[in-house]
Amino acid sequence: MVKKVARILVPLDHSPGSDEIVEYASAIARGLGASIALMHVYDPPNAMVGIVPGVSMNEEAEAVRQAGIELLDRATTILRANGFSSSDRILEAVGPASSAIGRRIRAGNFDLVVMGTHGRSGVSHLVMGSVAEDVVRSVTCPVLLVHLPHE
Repeated sequence: MVKKVARILVPLDHSPGSDEIVEYASAIARGLGASIALMHVYDPPNAMVGIVPGVSMNEEAEAVRQAGIELLDRATTILRANGFSSSDRILEAVGPASSAIGRRIRAGNFDLVVMGTHGRSGVSHLVMGSVAEDVVRSVTCPVLLVHLPHE
C-alpha cells in the first residue's frame, strides 16, 4: 500500500538550479495536497579555514548564515508565487549535510524528499562526493532527484 504524501522536505544549497527544485516540489505538493519544508544546511567557518584578513570569525559565520537565510527567502517567494501561503523553514549549522538531512527526515516524519543532484561521476564524484547519494542510501522515504547543471 502506498503511503499518503503529506509532508515534503526540500533541501537546498547554493547550486544553480535550486529555484527549479522548488518549482518541482511545489507542483508535486500542490497535486498531492502536501505541505513543504525548506531546508538549508551550512558549515560555519572554523578557526583554521577561510580566514579573511580584517574579518572576525563571528562576521564570517554570520555572513554564511545570512546567505542561507537569503536562499530560504528566495525559495519561500517561489512557493508563495505558486500558491503556498506558508512553509516550514529549517536552517541548520550542523554538517555534514547528508547526515543533517537524514536526521531531519526521520525527526520530521517526512513522506518525500525533493532535492538536486549534479550527476557527477569519475574523479569529480570522488572528490566532491554526493550528498544526494548519501541521503538516498540513508532514508526510508522516497527521494526525487532533480538533475542540476554542473557548476
